[in-house]
Parts: sequence; C-alpha cells; structure tokens
Amino acid sequence: MSREEHQNNLSYVDTALAAFNEIMANSRKDMMENLNRAHKGELFVLHYLMVCNREVLPSELSVALQASTARISALLGALEKKRQIVRDIDKSNRRNILVTITEEGRNRAEAEMQEMKSRMVRIFTAMGEADTTEFIRLTRLFSELMQKYSPQEDGMPSG
Repeated sequence: MSREEHQNNLSYVDTALAAFNEIMANSRKDMMENLNRAHKGELFVLHYLMVCNREVLPSELSVALQASTARISALLGALEKKRQIVRDIDKSNRRNILVTITEEGRNRAEAEMQEMKSRMVRIFTAMGEADTTEFIRLTRLFSELMQKYSPQEDGMPSG
C-alpha cells in the first residue's frame, strides 16, 4: 500500500470513528432512558427466566447477565417484592436458592418483548426493505469483526 493510500485509509477510519462516536453520543441519552425503563436489569432477568422455563440459581443469572452476584441479589429482591419471581430453597441441596418466574413476571416480560418487537417493526418498515437488509448485513459483519478483534483471555486478538 502506498503512503497516499495509507493516508486515505487513515482519513476514512478517522472520519468513521468520529461519525460512530457522534452517533453513540447522540443516542446515549435514549439508551440511558431505555436502561432506566428496563428497571436496571429487571427485564433481562425476567426474559432469561422466561426463556429457560425452569428454576435457576442466582449464580447462573450472574454469569448469563454478566452481572455481579450483589447486583443479581438486588434485582431479585426488587422482582420478588413485585411478585414477578419467587425464590425457594432447593430441596435437594438446602444451601442453594432457586429462582422461578411467576405468571405476573411472565406477563410483564411478554408485554415488554411485544412492545420492543412492535417498535422494531415500525423502524424496519420506515427504513424500507433494502436499507433494513443492508443494516442487518452490516450489523452482522460489525459483530463478527468485533469478536475477531476482541482481546482474548491470553491478551492476544483472536484474529
């Protein structure tokens, strides 16, 4: 690659980084509102429990949601007060607590997922088929490249 091509690539990359940072900065407020709306993780817990459709250990939730056990404990306490989950002692190992979603929790999770799906339908309809297809293709590519160039546990990129 010539020096001029290298300069053009850097210029393109710098422009892309600046545009990406601008997009993220503009959407941060919306993302924060959505996170607050999700009650700081409650919906993620409910969704996980609903998809698993079985009793789950809090430690499993911690791993699945990449959250500390203290954060999971706080979430479970809030959800239990709202009667959206139940925590019971495991009869086969009394040292374990098992978490189960209630009907009320299932109803909340289903309603939120339906609302999110409706929003996505409106967005993709507004974008049109061609732009939606291109968005999905580029998002998939971006995700694959993020995984490829993410540092591994040994500190080396995976690509």
